[in-house]
Amino acid sequence: MSANFLVRTIGILLAALLSSLAAAQTFSSLLERSVVNDPTLLGARTVVDVAGARKRQAVGGLLPQVSGTANTNANSRDYQTRASSQPSAQDRYNSNAYQVSLTQPLWRYANIVGWQQADKIAAQADHQLAGAEQDLFVRLLQAWFDVLAARDNGLFTTQQTLAAQRNLATVRRGEKMGTYSEPQLEDAKAKSNQAMADALTAETEIQLKVAALEQIVGALRGFVPPFMRDWVAIADPAVEQMEVWLERVQMQHPNVLATGKALEAASDEVRKQRAGHQPTIDIVASHGKNSQAAGGFPGQAGYDIKTSAIGLQLTLPIFSGGAQSAKVDEAIAQQEKARHDLEAARRGALLSGKQAWLGWQSARMRAVAGAQMVRSAEAMLELARQGLEQGLKVELDVLQAQQNWRAALRDYRKARYEQMVSYAKLKAATGNLTPADVQMMDALFIPGEEPMPKKSPRPPAPVAQDEKAT
Repeated sequence: MSANFLVRTIGILLAALLSSLAAAQTFSSLLERSVVNDPTLLGARTVVDVAGARKRQAVGGLLPQVSGTANTNANSRDYQTRASSQPSAQDRYNSNAYQVSLTQPLWRYANIVGWQQADKIAAQADHQLAGAEQDLFVRLLQAWFDVLAARDNGLFTTQQTLAAQRNLATVRRGEKMGTYSEPQLEDAKAKSNQAMADALTAETEIQLKVAALEQIVGALRGFVPPFMRDWVAIADPAVEQMEVWLERVQMQHPNVLATGKALEAASDEVRKQRAGHQPTIDIVASHGKNSQAAGGFPGQAGYDIKTSAIGLQLTLPIFSGGAQSAKVDEAIAQQEKARHDLEAARRGALLSGKQAWLGWQSARMRAVAGAQMVRSAEAMLELARQGLEQGLKVELDVLQAQQNWRAALRDYRKARYEQMVSYAKLKAATGNLTPADVQMMDALFIPGEEPMPKKSPRPPAPVAQDEKAT
C-alpha cells in the first residue's frame, strides 16, 4: 500500500466523517434536543416532582383524616349449660358492622413544621433544576466546541500530511539524484509516517468528541460542525471588575441558593423532631352500626346498634426509650452538616467564578496572539504563492506555508472557543444564562463551507484592567 494512497484515504475518511455527520445544525437546535434527552437534566426534573409530591403530603398532615371499616361474619354458636334442666342450643346467624372515623388535627406542631419544611425542600429542588439547566448549557457548549476544535485539528493534520508527503517525494527524487542523503530520506519517511498517524488520531478524536456530544443530545445524524466567525467580536465579561462578578456569584449561584434552602430545611427538621416531645390535640369523631341476627343468648332476638361520638383527644408523649431525643440529636448534626455544605458551596462558587473570569482573560490573550500569528502566516503564505508564480519557490514551500497558516488558525480558533466556554461558565455561576445567550451563540457560527478570508483584520491590542475601570 503506497503512502500516497494512505494520504488520499485519510483525506477521504476525514471528509466523509464531516459530511456523514450531513446537514448543519445550530447550537439552539442542539440545545432543544438536549433539554429532552439529557439524563442529568431529566433527573433534576424528577427531583422537582418528588419535592412537589412531598409538599402535598405535608399539607395532608394538616387536613382531616377520614377512614372507614366494615365487616360481615357468618357465626356458629354451640350453647351448653351446666344445669341439667336447661337444654343446650345451637345457633347459626350473620353479623355485620361498619364504622366511619374522622380525625382533625388541632395542634400537631410537627405537622406544621413539616409543611414549612416541605416548602424549603421544594425551593431547593427548583434551584437545583435551575443549576442543572445552566450546567446543561455549559456542558453542551463545551462538547460543541470540542467537536469544532477536533475538526480544526483534523484540517491541520490533513494539510500537514500533504506537506509531509510532498516533502518525502522531493527527498526521494533528490536521493536518487544525489542531492539528498539516505539519512535525510529516512527522516522524511519518519515525518511522513508521523503526519499520517496524527491525521488518523485526529479523525478518531473527532469521532470521540461527536460521541461525547451525543451523550447530551442523543444520536446525531446529518450533523456537520459549523465554523465560527473568525473576526467577529465576542462577549467581554471584563467590562466589569472580577469582584463585581464574584459578588453576584455568591448571591445568585444556583448551588449556593439550593444549599441555603437545604440549611433552612435542616433547621426545620430540628424543630420538627423537638416537637415530638410536645402533646398533640385532635378532634375525633366516629359513627357506626353493628347488626346481629341473633342475640347474645339463645332465644334472644337480633339487634341493630348505631353509635356516634365526637370529642377532643389529647396525646402526651411520656417516655420513648430515648429514641426521640436521639432523633433530635441526629437532626442537629444534620443541621451542622448543612451549614458546612453551604460554606463549601459558597467557596466552590467563588472558585468557579474566578476560574471562569481568569480563564477568559487567559484565552483572550492567546486569541490576540493567535490573531497576529494568523496574519503573519497569511503574509508568508501569500509570499510563497507569489514566489511560486515567479519561480522563486516550489510547491512544497506553498504547502508548508499553508500548514503553518492552518496551525495558526487552529490555535487562534481554539483560544476563542475557550473564551466562549469561560464566558458561559461565568454567567452560569451567576445563574444568568438566558435565551439571548443562545441567540448570540447562533449568530457566531456560519453553516456550510469554511470561510477563507483573503486578509485578516488586525487583532485588537489587550487592554489593562485598570484602563477598563476608567
